Amino acid sequence: MKRRVGYIITASICFFYWTLDSIWAYMSFEYNLKDLIFRKPSSYVDTFLLKLPPYQVVSRLMVVFLFVILGVIIIEFIKKRQEDQNKHREAHDTFLTVLNSIDAAIYVTDIKTYEVLFMNKYLVDKFGENFSGETCYKVFKNANEVCEHCPNEKLVDKDGNLKGLVVGEFQHPVTNAWYLHYDRAIKWIDGRMVHLQIATDITQLKKLEENQKKADEYLRQAQKMESIGNLAGGIAHDFNNLLFPIIGMSELLLEDLPEESLEYKNIEVILEAGKRGRDLVQQILSFSRRSEKKKNPVRLQQILKEALKLSRSTIPSSIQINHDIQEDCGWVMADSIQLHQIVINLITNAYHAVDQSDGKINVQLKELCVTTNDLSPKLNSDDKYVMLRISDNGCGIEESIKNKIFDPYFTTKDKHKGTGLGLALVYGIVQDHGGDILVDSKVGEGTVFSIYLPLLEQLPETEAEERTISFQTGLEHILLVDDEKPVAQIEKQMLNRLGYKVTMHTSSQEALECFRANPEAFDLLLTDVTMPGISGDRLAQEVLTIRPDIPVLLCTGFSENIDKRKAEQLGIKGFLMKPVGKSDMARTVRQILDNRSKG
Repeated sequence: MKRRVGYIITASICFFYWTLDSIWAYMSFEYNLKDLIFRKPSSYVDTFLLKLPPYQVVSRLMVVFLFVILGVIIIEFIKKRQEDQNKHREAHDTFLTVLNSIDAAIYVTDIKTYEVLFMNKYLVDKFGENFSGETCYKVFKNANEVCEHCPNEKLVDKDGNLKGLVVGEFQHPVTNAWYLHYDRAIKWIDGRMVHLQIATDITQLKKLEENQKKADEYLRQAQKMESIGNLAGGIAHDFNNLLFPIIGMSELLLEDLPEESLEYKNIEVILEAGKRGRDLVQQILSFSRRSEKKKNPVRLQQILKEALKLSRSTIPSSIQINHDIQEDCGWVMADSIQLHQIVINLITNAYHAVDQSDGKINVQLKELCVTTNDLSPKLNSDDKYVMLRISDNGCGIEESIKNKIFDPYFTTKDKHKGTGLGLALVYGIVQDHGGDILVDSKVGEGTVFSIYLPLLEQLPETEAEERTISFQTGLEHILLVDDEKPVAQIEKQMLNRLGYKVTMHTSSQEALECFRANPEAFDLLLTDVTMPGISGDRLAQEVLTIRPDIPVLLCTGFSENIDKRKAEQLGIKGFLMKPVGKSDMARTVRQILDNRSKG
């Protein structure tokens, strides 16, 4: 650079001197011309210099030197430009190498013609070939015209000046993959303005976001269920304590009355209503996931009838509910509360699907033998099943979403009609019972849900025995503790009628003092759990500390603090949920006392 400046300064001085000399030479031209013509030159040098004065000779030499310097400057300029072009080309090649090494879809297009100028290796591998030279909208969108949301206009203004970076997301119409793209205008190697896009595959991130949304929704639902559960727990404890005297006293009265009397029949109605209330509490606890799921041999006929009766009271009379129930349909090993949930959920779904003026819901129950596994690979051929089928003539389910209807939180209903949990709950219950659920639906014609549960060929021996043996009695001394006096009195009457001697207390503190006074006088402690002062589990621990061999039986309406498993860990031998029937009380007490004797 310094050398070039020196050349320019030298050339300028020479040019300035030569200019002055030229002016002087012009003024003396006539004299020199005559001298050249009429005077014989002495040599060729004289001819060349025209007998010029010394300063003019210097001027001529400076002119020659000037042209030499100008030639050198031109050569330097050409050489420098060639070096700059080479460096620019190397920088461009390095830029393309970097783009090819990035694990993202990158391409460059002409902003005006939309011609693809460059595709990086990642994108070429994705497409299988390089589409440079073709239009971007044809290559990437398979379209014949410019894309509707093309960002080119956002990259440069009308004068061709850069406007900045454009960031966005899009989903590929063919692969359904999600991309986060960055678009900006840059100058290409030939000087024209081009569009550079870098698109990163964010499909997995989108899935994580979707899963997070589902997790958040699940958390909200769990919080709702927790609130419902807290409410349900309080209701269960108080309501079960209210039901216990109703059910217990009804059973005792029935023992004292002749079966043909009017009073006997009236009390049977009371007892049945009390049992339905007990089942209702269990349904509430089951819905809030606060009750233990226990499978027993059950028949669906009665469950269906109760569910239909409940549904009929909530569904408008303009909608027909028809049922075809096989009365001699056999037993299944199931949780009756969960089966009740299945029926209510499916009938409710059918109600939401049918027209309010001419809707029809059909419920069918029957035994069948599966001859082949064409229905479902989960059903064993030649095995017998109980089939529950609920159908409607409603709007039907589109084929495209049929495989999603059992997904949690998937719903096509309005927010006030559903949460997307009903069918997921039904599916989970059916699978847990070793059965299967099949769906057949046509848009505009209706939907059929068919549930298959394994038929119980014969009752387990223990179940059959429990239905045939009479109440088990005894003569042992039982310490009974319950802060609810009506409940304690019913329990005492039950135990007295079974032959047991009972000492009753409604205060856990008094009961503990009584036991301390004479611990060997009692054969069993039967106590409530939720009581003021000393709770039932604490009372059991105190009693077991005094006398480790005494069996303890807990009886509670509902408790958050203790369940059957925790009770066993504390050394408690039995656990009963109120309201307790006389048969359950007799069997459990006798079993605990007999196990103590065997031990």
